[in-house]
Amino acid sequence: MAPENKTSMDAAISAALGFLLKAQDDRGAWKDFLLPAGHSDVWVTAFVGDVLAGMHEPEARRAADAAWKFLEGVAAPEGGWSYNDRVPGDGDSTLWGLRLAEALGQEGSDRARAARDFLERHLREDGGLTTYASPDPVRNYIGLPPVVPFKGWTQSHICVTAAGANLTSYRERLREYLVQKQAGDGRWPAYWWFEDEYATAEAVTALAGAGRRATDCESGIASRLERAAQWALGRAARWMDTPGIRPPTFALAHGLRVVARATPSEQVADVLSQGVARLREWQTPGGSWPASTRLRVPRPDVTVPNPQAEWTLWAGLPPGPLSPAVILKHTFTNYSLDHFAVYTTATVLKALNEVRSLQA
Repeated sequence: MAPENKTSMDAAISAALGFLLKAQDDRGAWKDFLLPAGHSDVWVTAFVGDVLAGMHEPEARRAADAAWKFLEGVAAPEGGWSYNDRVPGDGDSTLWGLRLAEALGQEGSDRARAARDFLERHLREDGGLTTYASPDPVRNYIGLPPVVPFKGWTQSHICVTAAGANLTSYRERLREYLVQKQAGDGRWPAYWWFEDEYATAEAVTALAGAGRRATDCESGIASRLERAAQWALGRAARWMDTPGIRPPTFALAHGLRVVARATPSEQVADVLSQGVARLREWQTPGGSWPASTRLRVPRPDVTVPNPQAEWTLWAGLPPGPLSPAVILKHTFTNYSLDHFAVYTTATVLKALNEVRSLQA
């Protein structure tokens, strides 16, 4: 990496870290998104904490430690973690809490062991991880009758499995599922996200292993990383050239994570350099990046979300009686934007750290 590029990247990382440190509250938590359940502080804290735990800066480690202390104190009757402490536990939030625990050397703690037992119940027979092991707790929380199927929310989810496969104890157990689920064009499709860059970045990271590129892997895995990188190269070029009011920061950041795993080449180097420069351009004076992460909420009976459906930004439930039909209409087929920009900023920080490390 050219010295001027490294200096620019270091400056972006420092500013982003400063933003996230200011956004952390006195409990050690971060919050973002807004859904019928309110803001997420538990899941978001686990994700941001894991990002900071992977940094070398002492202040990042202290913030990650504070995040873990917050998660340790979150009440969870079933042992896992959730979107926030008002809703039932889920596999995705739990695995991110466990990733933070592992990054901090807390995987042997009582809290982490309870969470690991909870996550075990989310393994499906097809070898993947689901978000909800049972429909009953979340069905009761939402207020939907048994006649509404929850097969979409209780099936294996590629994006959840890919993130879970980055846990040391799950990497080998989930590998075959990820190998089977790679699409023909090289990506891994997501369930909870509009852009497949998230699931693809988590999948290639899990398959390659920390700090490894395609050249470091066995041929079968290397070929899958290269296919993913070719898909991501085209997507990155698209995101960098797409005009719009809101920069596609979330997608580009994860795309660069995928490209960075490819065999080094002039094309790879150019896209990484241009991508980092574009992210640097989009960074605000306060160190954050404009909110661009869209968390989508399909109906619980939908197994494959249609990106062309009429997805709407969640704006609250209407007044009056809440029948199942009203709940289905206004609670699902919507999405939430990380309006505090915490999640997007942590995502870019994660990507910049990985690119900096892999290109060193």
